[in-house]
Amino acid sequence: MKRILILLTLILAQSIPAVAESREKDLDNWVDRDLIPYVRQQLILHPRFKDETVMFVILDDNAPASSTNALALSIRDRLLAAAVATQGVEVGWQQGRSGAALESTPQDCIHDDVHYYIGIELEQKLDGSYAANARALDLEDRNWVTGFGKRWQGKLSTSQRQAMRQTRVDETFVGSRDLPFTLAQTDLLASHLAHQLSCTLKKRVEDDYVVSVDLVEAPADGLEGTVELISNNLANRQALTLSTEENATNAILSGKAHRIDGLLHQYWVTVTPSRETDEIAALSASAYVVLPASTEAPTRQATKPRAVAVAATSPMKPPPVSIPNAGKNPLISALQITAPQSRADCGMHSCSILQTEARVDSIVFFLEHQANHGLVRLADAECRDRTSARIARSGQELRFPIARTTTSSRNWTETFEWNLAPDLDTYYAVVVTDAKVARRIANHMDRLPVRCSEALRPGLEDSELQNWLTGFAMLTANAAEHIDWRAVEVRNVL
Repeated sequence: MKRILILLTLILAQSIPAVAESREKDLDNWVDRDLIPYVRQQLILHPRFKDETVMFVILDDNAPASSTNALALSIRDRLLAAAVATQGVEVGWQQGRSGAALESTPQDCIHDDVHYYIGIELEQKLDGSYAANARALDLEDRNWVTGFGKRWQGKLSTSQRQAMRQTRVDETFVGSRDLPFTLAQTDLLASHLAHQLSCTLKKRVEDDYVVSVDLVEAPADGLEGTVELISNNLANRQALTLSTEENATNAILSGKAHRIDGLLHQYWVTVTPSRETDEIAALSASAYVVLPASTEAPTRQATKPRAVAVAATSPMKPPPVSIPNAGKNPLISALQITAPQSRADCGMHSCSILQTEARVDSIVFFLEHQANHGLVRLADAECRDRTSARIARSGQELRFPIARTTTSSRNWTETFEWNLAPDLDTYYAVVVTDAKVARRIANHMDRLPVRCSEALRPGLEDSELQNWLTGFAMLTANAAEHIDWRAVEVRNVL
């Protein structure tokens, strides 16, 4: 009878969500002493997780997030490491590879079928405290797992608050629309697609694919050779046979990138029968990737001649980075430089004014790429550490003071480029219509040095700037309907 009562107690405990907050005041201690032991035990003992594959994610508004912060990601990684080291716990292949271009085995295909997300959500409360929640999501039923949950609430240390302000991406979702591959990851792209294809091929045991090595590949900036990389990965996995004898082959491996929006492309790799008589099925796999902009001139390019046309086209200069969505669906009017209307516009110093008009309710950020001094974010005289944004209502005129420069329209012109090394000072207004997207943009802009006075401020340059712009391009490509930007470059003749 006693054993029955104990069993009933355990069953009842598992049927009730665990919502009690931990008494542990320190977040790190809570993770090590409470959360990790609890999750490991649940993954082994909870009947819902038996023989199931799980993945560990960061939650944002009850949904997995590809972009998060350094603190939340560190907690997730500690949980992930503990789960991988726990016998009997199966972790999804995407996380098991840890971002490396590894060769997959047949067993890895089983780990593609993830049934549960173990999610961590970190948030700041209205009273200034912070809360961490751990929950499990059933992907098949789209419901939270009853009886699974842990919660902590308390204060963060200074270093933890700093980590929470640092934007990070979750490479679990690399290759998705929210986190596309970049040209620096073509090996990972090839490994990712080869894994997908090899798992599909292994399911078709009745078909024997012999693929021609005369690979078909449509031109794509930076992706030349990707099909060959994929074929090599597939051959190493023994998923298919490569042959140089045309008569012996029955399929062709090909790849093509399709433009989705701006820099965002979807890259498809396909295995198709080489002849209509070949009785094998066509197969395909895809992933998202960010590619450089086309070399074609923008359709809305300014009619005024560029003062530095020769320098701008110099082969010694790096090509511009295309950031979608300047004026495509105009959320603000063209950016202009005007003189101040009164001394109050400039405070104690002389200044010029960046002027634009909001077409919709929005949040606006201002940046400057100083010629020979790098990209900075512009702030007011208060010079806050965090990126400041301007709230604008539809039809509202926005006026932002900058260091004194020419206001003559003969000396400035609109541009649709983000150059890595511009010859002219360039000012940008970035407008966002979605609050969640605006927070991500602000966190990304926090990585830029701030300029809040007339004095020049060293900004991001070279590889650091390239990395920042690539990340910014991803953000804009993934939320193009909520983002617009306008820019003006200035030939200062003061």
